[in-house]
Amino acid sequence: MRKHAVLPRRGLPRVVFTLAALEVAGLMLSAFFWFVMRPDLVATYGLGGKIGSGSAEALPLATRVALSGWFAPLIAVVGAALMLAALLIPWPTKIRTYVGGTGLVWTVFNLVLAIWAAYGPAFEHLAP
Repeated sequence: MRKHAVLPRRGLPRVVFTLAALEVAGLMLSAFFWFVMRPDLVATYGLGGKIGSGSAEALPLATRVALSGWFAPLIAVVGAALMLAALLIPWPTKIRTYVGGTGLVWTVFNLVLAIWAAYGPAFEHLAP
């Protein structure tokens, strides 16, 4: 009896397209964090748009990094570059899936880390 392969040997596997669709969703959430959530948090913490100001020194390092001008765009670019590499470079199917999955995990994990770090100081005094 012959077993059917889960992943095709040639061409782009469907799992890479699924990973690409999830990556686009992660990039949209990253853009939402950058354009909507980050400016509100910077204003809430009284940073005045400057992360290097004196009031920023009271914030934890993770929060300063999450609200900095380079962190969110960097994670979006690295995740998108890994996904584009998985789609465009003619690697074997297994390697494409690994690279695409790495791009998705990179984007989503770092976005969750950025949101957690950015909102951490706002909620740290709510515990009894």
